[in-house]
Amino acid sequence: MTLIRGHFLTIGPLALVAVCYAVAAPDPLNLSSTRLTGGSVVHDQVVADPSRQTEACQTLASDLRQRLPDGWNVVVHEPFVLGGDCDAKHLSETYRQTILPTARALSIQYFDHPPMWPVTILLCSSDDSYRECQRRLDERERSEYSGVYSRTEHRVVINVATGDGTLAHELTHALAHADFPLLPEWLDEGLASLHEECEFSSDGLRLIGLDNWRRSPLREACQREQLRSVIDLAGERFATSDRAAIDYAHARYFCLFLQQRRLLEPFYRKCRSRAETDPTGVASLCELFATRRPGEIDERFLAWLNESAMRTP
Repeated sequence: MTLIRGHFLTIGPLALVAVCYAVAAPDPLNLSSTRLTGGSVVHDQVVADPSRQTEACQTLASDLRQRLPDGWNVVVHEPFVLGGDCDAKHLSETYRQTILPTARALSIQYFDHPPMWPVTILLCSSDDSYRECQRRLDERERSEYSGVYSRTEHRVVINVATGDGTLAHELTHALAHADFPLLPEWLDEGLASLHEECEFSSDGLRLIGLDNWRRSPLREACQREQLRSVIDLAGERFATSDRAAIDYAHARYFCLFLQQRRLLEPFYRKCRSRAETDPTGVASLCELFATRRPGEIDERFLAWLNESAMRTP
């Protein structure tokens, strides 16, 4: 897995639904209270005492205030440290209305182990501020992407001028990294891409994937017979430069396929529990589909894809 992840944006209804959820939500999830015993981490340095999470977040916030451009604000909502070229109130509203309910839903569906380190989320209001933010952080400029996640720094940088879908995508990466460090790359990208276009369930406890623009490259790949088997998708050459768009689309829609069959959550947990013996997740897939032949799973996926395409305008 590469150290820094970048992704194209799909604008979804997430932010709007999050606002609705925030109004009627139960008491906010206290991520700190559910943190694993064993400590906090600043970047990759373990801090033995979980009570030092506050200190670690405040130290990181102070560092960001020194490195970010003048006029930027930084606020702390443990374990998240938010920064942006907007006022502090807006940052806190983004936390309450989008980040908190999204993180809560993800923790219910998939993630049992919250981050034991501060997670930085930087929100840039324009292309210019996005580039400047990356420059100030000594990151390679990746302006062709609307969001990046640095695994080594536990840092998300988002160009919010392009929409809200990328925030859910990159937040999924950041939380998945904490919960399942050995998550197969194809599933990591498929799960994150699934949340580019999603909505909350009626009770606000789950994120439900919706159709999005990645169907188009997937459809074209099917027509050209370029779609790989699930074994190859889960292999070592995921998303190489010559087929990145196809593989990302394939992984996303395979996750949607699993979700619509209520298999995505048990598949994720099974993968996590068997990471050492089933590093790609293919054996776990075969068990869930009660087959010894991965090709049968491919056949079911393609049948579902064709059927769902018939229902898509």
